[in-house]
Amino acid sequence: MKASVLKDSLVRKFDKKLEAIIREDLKILVEIKSYTIRSGGKRIRPILHYCLCQLLGYQGKRWLDVGAIAELIHAASLLHDDVVDEAETRRGLQSVGSKFGNKTAILAGDYLLACGIDHLNGLGYPSLMDLFTQVIKDLSVSELIQMEWEKNPKITLEIYNRVVYGKTASLFGAVASAAGVLAESSDKDRKKLGQFGVELGSFFQKKDDAIDYFSPASKSGKVPLKDFHNGLYTYPILLLLEKADKNDKKLVHSLFEKTERSPGDGVVILSLLSRYQIREQMDAEFRRIAENLMKFLNSFPESSIRSLLKEQILKLLEE
Repeated sequence: MKASVLKDSLVRKFDKKLEAIIREDLKILVEIKSYTIRSGGKRIRPILHYCLCQLLGYQGKRWLDVGAIAELIHAASLLHDDVVDEAETRRGLQSVGSKFGNKTAILAGDYLLACGIDHLNGLGYPSLMDLFTQVIKDLSVSELIQMEWEKNPKITLEIYNRVVYGKTASLFGAVASAAGVLAESSDKDRKKLGQFGVELGSFFQKKDDAIDYFSPASKSGKVPLKDFHNGLYTYPILLLLEKADKNDKKLVHSLFEKTERSPGDGVVILSLLSRYQIREQMDAEFRRIAENLMKFLNSFPESSIRSLLKEQILKLLEE
């Protein structure tokens, strides 16, 4: 089966499972359910879980439940994120907060989490419950840290990495570890799976930060320099501040202190990133990460599933 055909088939299966898990007791929840499924994105986390289950030789069907639960947790975090970020849109659609109000968005996110945890509890795997409740804790803590630090000029790479771990990498790690739980892998192997997931999740988020500065809008589909115009200190800027001389650091901070940034300010920040070769530094780091991820996958026998995962990592590297 071609990779694209497999992915489309898996997305349909996960969407159907999400529809079954999310109950709707109120009219507003019917709309939230429809929105959650319609705006689902690429379903990267559940597809990762499925692929790792296959590599581990798992023969059961619980991968569908676990993958859908992971996606519910992710969807709930996006509803909460959009409230915190005051986002008007999400993946080209009007955000729930913008359409129904922020209180509704927060409660809807809580409801999705409750549906996911309730379904997870019914699977009868205490270790899966431990994994995913920890993810929810990590999400909450990282969101609080981000709220405190994201526009603070004193933010450090250490603080940034804590946010990335809680907001993105923790859930990737959990879906990878969960594959080991279902396949009854050893504790040592589950730990390795979790580390693989965390590294992939961190790569995913840092690459997303890089796209904001270094990829043309026609290729990424994102609004260029959105993070910069929102005054967010993301990975490229933190690397720039580590390398820049005293005067250029002051210049960077002065640009971020503005209440509104102009197109000319964007030109200046891009010039600074180019002068200190931040893109080249990040590309080299991403290649090292991709090599480590490939090394882990190469520990499994060659298969179409392994090829699919490797293909997705290479695609991420090329974005």
